[in-house]
Amino acid sequence: MGELGGPTVGGRYELLALLATGGMGQVWRARDTVLDRPVAVKVLRSEYTGNPTFLARFRAEARHTAALAHRNIAALHDYGEVPADDAAPEHVAYLVMELVEGEALCDVLAREPRLPVGRTLDLLQQAASGLAAAHAAGVVHRDVKPGNILVADDGTVKITDFGIAWSAASVPLTQTGQVVGTAHYLSPEQAAGGKAGPASDVYALGVIGYECLAGRRVFDGENSVQVALMQVRDTPDPLPEDVPENVRRLVDRALLKDPAARFADGAAFRDAVTDVLAGRMLPRPSAGSTRPLIAGEPVVLPWRRRAVRVLAPLAAVVAGAGIALAGSQLLDSPPPPAVEEAGSAPVVLVAEDFVGRPVGEVEAELGARGLAVERAVEETDAQEPGLVTGVSPTGAVRQGQTVIVSYAVAPPAPPDADPPVPEQGAGPATEVLAPGPGAGTAGGGEAVSGGGTAGEDATGTGDGRANGNAGGNGNGNGNAGGNGNGNAGGNGRGNGRNG
Repeated sequence: MGELGGPTVGGRYELLALLATGGMGQVWRARDTVLDRPVAVKVLRSEYTGNPTFLARFRAEARHTAALAHRNIAALHDYGEVPADDAAPEHVAYLVMELVEGEALCDVLAREPRLPVGRTLDLLQQAASGLAAAHAAGVVHRDVKPGNILVADDGTVKITDFGIAWSAASVPLTQTGQVVGTAHYLSPEQAAGGKAGPASDVYALGVIGYECLAGRRVFDGENSVQVALMQVRDTPDPLPEDVPENVRRLVDRALLKDPAARFADGAAFRDAVTDVLAGRMLPRPSAGSTRPLIAGEPVVLPWRRRAVRVLAPLAAVVAGAGIALAGSQLLDSPPPPAVEEAGSAPVVLVAEDFVGRPVGEVEAELGARGLAVERAVEETDAQEPGLVTGVSPTGAVRQGQTVIVSYAVAPPAPPDADPPVPEQGAGPATEVLAPGPGAGTAGGGEAVSGGGTAGEDATGTGDGRANGNAGGNGNGNGNAGGNGNGNAGGNGRGNGRNG
């Protein structure tokens, strides 16, 4: 508790015991001293409160969770920040959640790797119900995994940690170099650098169902990049033979590579689980939808207003895999074999990891990861000048490939209005009244200002007569008269303005 400078947060929440420690913060069992009830307090680590990206992610978790009210989503009670001052030199940000008396599903599986079919279906149905509420509110979790599913002592399932959830109002929130989500529960479209949708959460929940029924993860590898590639290209091994056929169909459909072929969202998955529990057979998943994702045609990135649009493949060919990654097209033909090149391990890029950071910093990081960088300018006022607005391609890219980094510059200022024509004298100017039949150019005489007061009239005589402001008492032949034919002259009478 030394990190907070005391046992109480926000002058209200008394910290009692540390429950968990994660990459961004700590979760404490606490007591609300005002309402005298137990709560869970999640505190952002002090080293991150000064980082705008981490603080924005923490605020987003509060905002997303506050918008959701469902028995299968851990409720948010409060959010607060305590600015640094002389008494407390560290800025503190915290979330106050309902305290779930139970354990995370990951702890359940660590103790009991394989769960009975009935219990698994109950877990899936409740979790899908929580996701249905989130999806109905326009929120995609993007990081559904056993560690973010709490199982209460009475069996109630609660989804938590909406820290990297996406909604229409989201800002870039991921840590540098991280894939949006956890590799073992990452959907193929997320692994390919595509946008996550409700069907991405369905895939993650299908992975959890598989793990509960099989006692092992769908895919496992030496590192997160390898696992992410397996999510894109590999087909899961069949579930154990003792898993009923209808349950197999449920999980198999949730794990389809094509998001359009899965259950569309949490509500559809929940309804399918209900059908299975009621004994209604589900249709067999389409075999073609299990094919790996293959690169499609180049696409134009729909970046912000006045953006520089870059025509580029959605993702690059992965060395050693013989395929390229894309979230938009599926091909039935298997990928051709390829020879693995030494030192060409793919790099997984996710746009959200770089958007909002200084372009020089991003360029240096990508260069250190073996990638070439080409800058592209985006004129926009939606991002501070010099900060990254997009990268292309995303997903798994090979070392040595060129990555387009788009960064913001301020739009050009609108042109100034035409300046007013300065007055040449104080006397009133009159417009031409009646040009005579004779017309000509300005007279050949020259107006010479005299020593009088500015604004006095000077009169020139010629074939016509004109009065104007010459700015002095001098006599001269000006552009409205004189000894020539003036532009207001002729044989008629006209009033012109001498400048």
